[in-house]
Amino acid sequence: MIHNYKGHYTYSEPVIKDWNNDSIGVYYCGIVTEDKLKPFYIGKGAGDGGMRSRLLNHLSVDNWPDVTHFGFRKCDTVKETVDFEAKEIFDHKPKYNTQGK
Repeated sequence: MIHNYKGHYTYSEPVIKDWNNDSIGVYYCGIVTEDKLKPFYIGKGAGDGGMRSRLLNHLSVDNWPDVTHFGFRKCDTVKETVDFEAKEIFDHKPKYNTQGK
């Protein structure tokens, strides 16, 4: 099952470190416009540490200076996460997702 969207949270190390969540799923990093998150990057967290771990990895590299917020959707299985991420990238075409371009 793909759960409802949760967000928008400030994309910062203190917020994500305090986020006590190791769920698997798809996360969206971008900016908030008209009360909606416009995704600049869509990723999946399906390994150890889930989405929280992946977001912390991204923050440590700091490739997205214009990203201000993130949101996420939990998934129940890894396969569901992989398939849903691919669908969301195809649908939204975020500027920082380069695979398949």
